[in-house]
Amino acid sequence: MKTKLIRREWKTGVNECHSTRVFQCRGSFTMWDLIVILSIVAFLGLWFSFTRSGERGRTVRCANNLRMLGPAMQSYVNDHNDGLPAAGINLGNTRLTWDLDSAQYLQPTPTRAISVYDKKQLLLAASQELCCPSDLIQRTNGVPRSYAMAACVMTGMTWPLGSASPTGVGLWWDKFTVAAMLGDTTLKAATKKPESLPRFKVSDVPRPADTLLMTELFTSDNTLGSLSHTRVWNVNDQENVFKGDSSAVHGGRFNYLMVDGHVELLTGLQTGGIGNELAGIWTIEPGD
Repeated sequence: MKTKLIRREWKTGVNECHSTRVFQCRGSFTMWDLIVILSIVAFLGLWFSFTRSGERGRTVRCANNLRMLGPAMQSYVNDHNDGLPAAGINLGNTRLTWDLDSAQYLQPTPTRAISVYDKKQLLLAASQELCCPSDLIQRTNGVPRSYAMAACVMTGMTWPLGSASPTGVGLWWDKFTVAAMLGDTTLKAATKKPESLPRFKVSDVPRPADTLLMTELFTSDNTLGSLSHTRVWNVNDQENVFKGDSSAVHGGRFNYLMVDGHVELLTGLQTGGIGNELAGIWTIEPGD
């Protein structure tokens, strides 16, 4: 059999391939090249599957939910004179929660909804981003909400709030706290205009990167727009539903959104808050 000469032109020169019964070409892929490529593809496939499935994947998606809440809160702050939304306001017929108050900022393009009905519709549209994929607790009284603001101790000892206050950023206003701290005149005005109540200002937080804004709280009563569980006090609050053993969720850790907008995955010990003590990232007080 005559050998057929095949001439291939390349930009870098001429590559000649001679064929007999089995073609052999200088510069072609070898078996080892193919094995290396297939190994890389297999590794990338396993990595994607590992990070996007199972509890690790749910942990990542939960962190992304909180990362979405960070810019939403910042947009709210920009429109409210540097003030964060209150964790909750309960003045009888006047009720407001952090998620309802910031609902319009949870959209890709924030809308300035005015009515409570509009805010509720926007909140429902963002409901998936407000539920951690690891939160499997059944709700019978509403749509799941997995997150809560770091609780603020609303007493005369911590008010007015400042950069050295030993407390969190999630304000809670009810008739008692408004009357005791701000007076009956303010209470009367607030029932008609709750947005007139003081807000926790971001500029009063001395360590935004080390101060907790929001984290996970899985309970059957934590639902969209509900005044129940808008605040979380400490790691004990988070672990109560797991009877002290949260190892099955996020590997025994929780996602924490800081005031500056970044998210950290931490154990209870790493937050600096032990038991019922307000310390570490749970309070704005520097050096606690």
